[in-house]
Amino acid sequence: MNLNKRQKLVLDKLLKKYENSKSYKGENSVRQSFAVEPSKIFEKYEDDFADLDEVRNFEQEVAGLQQSGLIDIFYKDNHIAKIIAIDEENVWNQLRNILGVKEKKILLQESLDFYTSCLDKHAVIKNFCDVQIERINQGKKELYPLESVKIIVAFLDYILNNQQEILERELSIEVAHDSKVWEKSYRSQVCKILRESGCFDELASQESEIKEFEKKILEELNVYPNPSYVHFKGNAKIIFDNGDIISVLRDRPLALPSTILNSITKIEIFEKKLMTVENLTSFNRVQHDNSFFVYLSGYHNTAKRKFIQLIKNQNETLEFYHFGDIDPDGLLILENLKYKTGIDFQPFCMGVEQLKKYERYCKTLVENDTVKADGLIKSGKYVETVQYMLDNNVKLEQEIISWNEK
Repeated sequence: MNLNKRQKLVLDKLLKKYENSKSYKGENSVRQSFAVEPSKIFEKYEDDFADLDEVRNFEQEVAGLQQSGLIDIFYKDNHIAKIIAIDEENVWNQLRNILGVKEKKILLQESLDFYTSCLDKHAVIKNFCDVQIERINQGKKELYPLESVKIIVAFLDYILNNQQEILERELSIEVAHDSKVWEKSYRSQVCKILRESGCFDELASQESEIKEFEKKILEELNVYPNPSYVHFKGNAKIIFDNGDIISVLRDRPLALPSTILNSITKIEIFEKKLMTVENLTSFNRVQHDNSFFVYLSGYHNTAKRKFIQLIKNQNETLEFYHFGDIDPDGLLILENLKYKTGIDFQPFCMGVEQLKKYERYCKTLVENDTVKADGLIKSGKYVETVQYMLDNNVKLEQEIISWNEK
């Protein structure tokens, strides 16, 4: 049966009304009827200035559906008042065949079967699937069509089990066989699920900008838009598995792509301290004696963490410090660094002394700063510094310190 777009829209609306009804679910003891107003199909049908030829065409289209035994029509004053469904199972099946769709019950069961099959996967995927199963059982609409869900879960499954750095377009073609579909259709959805899983609350609390959070969480899971580099400077020697040797100097910063970090067999640091630096300007400026510097770019990612841990394992006497902004976020970055690396980093120039010395460069706290500061105090972290921030309504960016103190 050859139907045009408008005729199919009539059938689609009637079918959806039926399949969303209590009658379809077997929850209604009273027989229902299902109808759609013509203006829901042809918006200008009731308009006094509607094109009469177009009105006539629409009425002929609807009449054609009636002649085919697919619908009934209720007229009022020689106009279509309602387009009414024929509530018979064989007619509903005929509508599904014409529209090329499966019965809703079958689709829901297919969804339940898929979600159930994924319950033994990573906790993030299991949690997502549990929520979707609950929604279906409660009669709520699914968040995503099943075909989209299958791709979303495939991306999640790959990302959450991935141990090697992969670029976003490589991920896209690996999972979906299309280099652009990840960024175009699934990146935000996958990151939303990761954010709502509760497994990345610390990162989520630090990044209010959605795009920045997406970037950070994907980096944590070894997914990058472009190759990741680790920037560092200080006196050191790096030996690779092929015998190549790189000498590093304090006044000549270097950067290595994270993809070759695994080929390092030995790294000797000829300094007393290793110091991570939060911001790039300060990394370029800072020249503190006896220190090897690693640039973090805010929160560290997996590549930088592995590099630091490699250094720790091969340089037992090295002391570890962190230099960052003197604000609640800066201190939380330090805490995250300590927790994720297992190394007891000490704060460098991140205390009350610097807040007092550079008072005229301080900024005032915002509401989110206060919330995070209260959390640090409750956990017993950096109480003196944080309390001074709160009492004096101040915070300080590190760039002024690295510029003035050598």
